[in-house]
Amino acid sequence: MEYESYKEAGKIAKSALQKGIESIKEGKSYFEVAEEIEEYIKARADLAFPVNISVNSVAAHYTPSFGDALEFKRGDVVKIDVGAHVNGFIADTAKTIEVGTKDKEMLIKSASEALEEAIRIIKAGVTIGEIGRRIEEKIRKYGLKPVRNLQGHLLSRYSLHAGISIPNVANDSKTALKEGQVIAVEPFVSNGAGYVVDKGIGNIYRITKHSIFAKEIEKKFNGLPFAERWLREIYGNDTPSKISFFMKRKLIAPYFKLVDAENGIVSQFEHTIIVRENGCEVIT
Repeated sequence: MEYESYKEAGKIAKSALQKGIESIKEGKSYFEVAEEIEEYIKARADLAFPVNISVNSVAAHYTPSFGDALEFKRGDVVKIDVGAHVNGFIADTAKTIEVGTKDKEMLIKSASEALEEAIRIIKAGVTIGEIGRRIEEKIRKYGLKPVRNLQGHLLSRYSLHAGISIPNVANDSKTALKEGQVIAVEPFVSNGAGYVVDKGIGNIYRITKHSIFAKEIEKKFNGLPFAERWLREIYGNDTPSKISFFMKRKLIAPYFKLVDAENGIVSQFEHTIIVRENGCEVIT
C-alpha cells in the first residue's frame, strides 16, 4: 500500500502543479490559482499542505488568505509548491515560472539544473553533504547563490519533515541516505542575499499543542499544516477570532513568510524522490 500510495500522490501532485502553472497569467489572483490547485487535489486525494504561492523575493510559506486581492503582474517570478497525500503518504513538488517576460531565465534554469544534478547522484549511501555540494556547485556556476537556510526534507507518513534535512549548500554531514527513504529535494536560488528571514504571517498554520479546543482542526487536517482559508469551512466568519484564540493559547503557530534578506529574487524547483540501491525514483 505504501508504494502505491506514494506513486498515486506523486501523480496527482505533478498534475496539480502543472495545471496551476498553466493557469497563471497577468491579472489573475493568487487566491483563484490556489483554489483551483487545491480543488483539483481534493477531488483525487488529500491536501498535504496549503498551496504555497511565493512571488519574487518571497521564497516560501505564503498562501493567499480568503478573498486575497493580490494579482500576478508582468515580470513576476512565481514559485508554486504543492503537496498531496494518499493514506498519509505525501508527495511534494514545486516549479518556478516568469509571468510574460524572460528576464530571469538563468535564475530559473539554475534551480532546475541543480535539482537535476542532485537526482543524478542520489542513491543509497550518498551523504546529504555531497548532495548539498553538488547543488551549490551547479548554482554558483551561474554566478548566483543557493539559499543556505532553506532545505529539502525526509518525508514519512503524515509528516512533512521527518528528521533529515537535505541542504542546498555543501556541509560536512556524513549522514547517508538509505534505500526506501522518501525525500523532497528543493534547491532555492537567489540573486540577493542567499538566505531568508521571517517577514510577516503567511496565512499557514500548524498545531503545536493537543487540546480539546483544537481537536476538530487537528483531526480534520491530520496534524498537517493548514490555511486560514480552510478554517472558514469550520468557523465561517468567526475564523479570525478563532485564530486569535488559538494563537493566544499557543495551540497553533503560524508559518512566517520567508523573504530574501536583501529582497533578491528567488527561484525554486522540487521533486519527491524514493531512494533506491543504485539510483532513485522520481515520483513527481
